[in-house]
Amino acid sequence: MEVLPKPEQTAGIPIAVAGGAQQTPEWIAEHADASLNYPRDLGALRLRTRQWRELAGEKPYVTPMVLTLQEDPHTPARPIRLGLSTGRDALIEHLETMALLGVSHVSFNLRPNDRPVEELLQELAEYVLPRFAASDA
Repeated sequence: MEVLPKPEQTAGIPIAVAGGAQQTPEWIAEHADASLNYPRDLGALRLRTRQWRELAGEKPYVTPMVLTLQEDPHTPARPIRLGLSTGRDALIEHLETMALLGVSHVSFNLRPNDRPVEELLQELAEYVLPRFAASDA
């Protein structure tokens, strides 16, 4: 397999293990560069990130999320399969809580949505992303 563009680091390509990959949490913490887990309710997320931090220190905890971003920014968040249906205000609040619990990276799946993806990206870029400063990590 060839990866393009070529990674700049010389230590190899960082590996994020998805779920448990049929390994123990201890093995994943020792051998992986990050943990990639499905979104969870905040109570379960608190337990999962606490365990990851105890085992892996500051290695990133990453979660993908299906996001149905509602046009009304004040729409409260409600869980959907593998994510949230929400307005941007509740999304910001939810992401802030996730960050406090130890989630370092979130990716969004923006399909399905009733709104054009370009519109969703513009709203995320204008209102949501500025609330979360990028780290050097």
